[in-house]
Formats: sequence, C-alpha cells, structure tokens
Amino acid sequence: MDSSGSGRQVIKSGVKTTCKCHGVSGSCTVRTCWRQLSPFHEIGKQLKQKYESSLKVGSTSNEATGEGDISPAKKPVPGHTDHIPRTTDLIYIDDSPNFCLMSKYSPGTFGRRCYKDKNCESICCGRGHNTQSKVVTRPCQCQVRWCCYVECKQCTQREEVYTCKD
Repeated sequence: MDSSGSGRQVIKSGVKTTCKCHGVSGSCTVRTCWRQLSPFHEIGKQLKQKYESSLKVGSTSNEATGEGDISPAKKPVPGHTDHIPRTTDLIYIDDSPNFCLMSKYSPGTFGRRCYKDKNCESICCGRGHNTQSKVVTRPCQCQVRWCCYVECKQCTQREEVYTCKD
C-alpha cells in the first residue's frame, strides 16, 4: 500500500473544532475551543473503505533520468475501473499477502483458536473449524482472607475449544 499519507489524510479530514462556553448561567463570557479527532471506529471505517477501493499500479522508471513514475496496472484487477489514481486514492504495487495461508509473512490460521459464534468464520477464512471438548480445572469461588492471601476452590468443568481447519 502507498504509505505517502493516506492514513494521515483520513485523520486530518476528520479533525473538527469543538468549543465550550464558560460563564454565569451559560453567558459564554469565556469560550474554550480545541481540535478533536473523529471517533476511532470512524477513522477505521474510512481506512477500510480506502483499502477496499485501492488501485493496483505498475511502477516504471526512466533509464535515462532515473525518475520513477506510476501507471495503471498491466492486468486489470477485477471490480476496479482502469483510471489514473488521484492524490486521495490509496495505491499499491504488490498484492497483499494472504494471511489465511502459511507464508513467509504469516503462520496462517490452521489450528488457530477461535470463538464459535463470534469470529470462527472470519478467522478460519471460511474453511470451517474443529470442535474439541476438554475438561479443565481452574480456581473458582475465590475469597480474600484477612490481610495477606486469597483462598480459592478448584472447579472442574467441560469446555468446548474451537480451532481452524486446514
């Protein structure tokens, strides 16, 4: 991805001036103002949209001058129109690695623990998950005893463990 400032542009575009009035009965005799960032989830949503609409480009360099330039990708990327990127577009030269599969960038998600109704579908990249039943013993019903220690019982329970399939 292009690291020339897309993230900073998204953050800067969401900065707003917020003011508060001070004074007797809200008379606003003194006004305090400050610059405030957009909520974190809004910034993340905008960055994700930029990532999903990013443009693949090729890189060329002029042998005589040594200057580099970017151009639309040689092979069209499905779902993307072939146009010259604007300064506000997020661009990339190489495809992102697939973190679902083992590579030099990632151990992949095979065998990774997930939570059945929360994230197994996305973490396991649609490959499904295995379910294993385990008996675990954990401290429970803990109480603080006067001054200096905590006393716990040991409770045994069966729990389901979910891991991604290969």
